[in-house]
Amino acid sequence: MKKLLLILICALIHVAHTSARPTFNIKDYGAKGNGKTSNTEAINKAVKACNESGGGIVLVPAGKYLSGTIELLDNVELRLAEGAELIASLDLKDYKNYKCLRNDFMKYKVAYTEYWNRAFILAQRVSNIAITGEGIINSNHLVDPNGEGRARGPHAIMLGEVDGATIRGIHITEASNYGVMGYDVLNTTFDNVKFTKGHDGIHLRGAKNLMIRNCSFETGDDAIAGGFWENAVIKNCYINSTCNGIRILFPIKDMEISHCEFKGPGRYPQPHIPKLSGKMLAAIIIQPGAWWDTVGGVEDVYIHDLDINCVRCAFAADLKANTWSRNLVLERIKATNVNYAALQIESWKGGIYEDVTLRDIDIQYVGRTDEKTKRELQMPTRESRTTPYWAMYVRNIKHLTMENVNFSFTGEEHRTPIGIHNVAKIDMTNVKAQDTDGKEMIHAVDCPLVPLAPSKNYIPITVPKNAR
Repeated sequence: MKKLLLILICALIHVAHTSARPTFNIKDYGAKGNGKTSNTEAINKAVKACNESGGGIVLVPAGKYLSGTIELLDNVELRLAEGAELIASLDLKDYKNYKCLRNDFMKYKVAYTEYWNRAFILAQRVSNIAITGEGIINSNHLVDPNGEGRARGPHAIMLGEVDGATIRGIHITEASNYGVMGYDVLNTTFDNVKFTKGHDGIHLRGAKNLMIRNCSFETGDDAIAGGFWENAVIKNCYINSTCNGIRILFPIKDMEISHCEFKGPGRYPQPHIPKLSGKMLAAIIIQPGAWWDTVGGVEDVYIHDLDINCVRCAFAADLKANTWSRNLVLERIKATNVNYAALQIESWKGGIYEDVTLRDIDIQYVGRTDEKTKRELQMPTRESRTTPYWAMYVRNIKHLTMENVNFSFTGEEHRTPIGIHNVAKIDMTNVKAQDTDGKEMIHAVDCPLVPLAPSKNYIPITVPKNAR
């Protein structure tokens, strides 16, 4: 029902933005598309005129338009024609920032940090806006020596407390920070948007009724990230990243990820961490509280019909302190060339997973025999890591269901395939893992489960006392 409501909302927004409305050509307000003249004042005049008339379309015709911050207002659609390119000014003085006026955004951590919230295109406390067309938003990879890491500059697009936003068809490139950063957004749709280079593609902290569909990501940092989401759908997307594909950092409720392709290695480098160049970390990683303490759950998450290739980890989940999970389902997932950690679902300091279902999953791992594979089990930090189990490690689950799950590897491998720790109830049907030197398929600790092939070759688990 909620998914049907989200589709209806998206359809109504689309109709609202495609009805006949007045058009305001930025050239009529003095804009020059020569790539040299500053058009900040001209474009903002067109936006203001459009808003004061009751709303409509601000047209950016073909040409290269240099500008500082463009501020979107209620009922304005910024439409980039084919051949149009908005180019960000290289002068940091030309940028404005989202200003948080609320006192309940501390959970978003950086909502009150002005330098962090600068943007090329800025929308704050507005409704019914859109950025559409076939043109390019080029953030020019502006470096700020005083920004995060002494490098990050303005975001390409900032959505601060926006209700009803559609971003469709455009290409966002060279983001000086995130492609799209947002706080507390409602009824937001990203459709057929292309992201290349820069840092995160879409990063939203607080979103309700969110749709990300038919988008292409080739980013230097996480392609999609954030949290505090409710009723979110990500589907039919192509995701390539030098960091993680989808990274959830805060609680979420009612989220579906489906029919997406995750493909590494990352095409574009992480702008300020060269050592990550050429790698793609996890396709999906869910880790509420990984960066900062948070409170909340991972509830009703349905992940299905994914094609994953050449990543370090197919899927990882890690509950931190004061977080929990209920109803996590993964099914119809095929992953190949997974070369670091195949699948990890665990909680060390957080709550338990009430129920986890893994169904119709096939993961091909690249075997390893390096020194890292011989280390004792350690708590995860911010990323997936090598464990004594090459195929899967799960920890602190009330009810685990596995149906038609197959793990295989290429090359050489010596570790036990599956590690299970403190799982109260386990239902397994047709679970297979390629044999490794005669070791048992499953090593279970504190579980009502007898390993399928008992042996003396158990890998001992050392758990730090403060993690029990």
